[in-house]
Amino acid sequence: MNAGRSLCPRAQLPALALACAAGLSAAGCSIEENYLDPDGPRYAGDHRTGEPAAGSRFLVVSYNLAYGREVEAAIDALGREPLAEVDLLLMQEMDPDGVDRIAAALGLAYVYYPASVKMGMDWGNAVLTRWPITSDHKVLLPHADPYADTRRIAVAAHIAVGGGLAVYSTHAATPSLGLGARLDQAEAILEDAAGLAGPTLIGGDLNTGDPDSADQTLELFGEHGFTWISDGATDTGSAFGITDVTLDYVFGRDVEPVASETYTGEAGSDHRPIWVEIVPP
Repeated sequence: MNAGRSLCPRAQLPALALACAAGLSAAGCSIEENYLDPDGPRYAGDHRTGEPAAGSRFLVVSYNLAYGREVEAAIDALGREPLAEVDLLLMQEMDPDGVDRIAAALGLAYVYYPASVKMGMDWGNAVLTRWPITSDHKVLLPHADPYADTRRIAVAAHIAVGGGLAVYSTHAATPSLGLGARLDQAEAILEDAAGLAGPTLIGGDLNTGDPDSADQTLELFGEHGFTWISDGATDTGSAFGITDVTLDYVFGRDVEPVASETYTGEAGSDHRPIWVEIVPP
């Protein structure tokens, strides 16, 4: 962690911590399994029916589908403008069946790694795309949830479009962990991407609902050469009873953004999907 950054440790969030602990108790949640093996479990599939042609646009969507429940609602939303004909889809809170169903409906290839088991289901992130996935890996993020002991991950993949595109789908911990630990999680992804050459995208739910976390997250990505390319896609969810909070992001390095917005139609989730159009790699 860089010196001089103002952090928000767990000790500064007692009310939130008590609320989270009470919520876990009320829901009957238990500490469940984490997938700490860097190699898996891993799920992959290819429902593409042909090789896509390079076009004048490249559409990226980040979509946290709450607990992966409303898969049909997600498929419907992803078939509507402006989300239709997505080139790269970064998803969070998914299980393997939901990822495969969405990929089959849209004709996409995918790779998926679960981070942990939640409420009896695998729960993790996926990269789905119209383009071939040439390699992938899991990035295990530091720090466990202080109550459920669950861990978070990023899913990294290389996409064979243009000269190549590196992408990450990630889901940072909730504010109960503390801002300093969540910045450590972001830094783990940024360090993984540090040695990569060429265009790189990092997107997902960064849970920046607590005070100062959005500003410090943007600062951290900027220090590593990444630009907030989804800056037109704000008001993506709610936090602490406040609606219209920006929680979901796409950052880019060596990419040229064209436009970005938040999807406002029905999406079957407590997060609104966001989309970014970039100049094709």
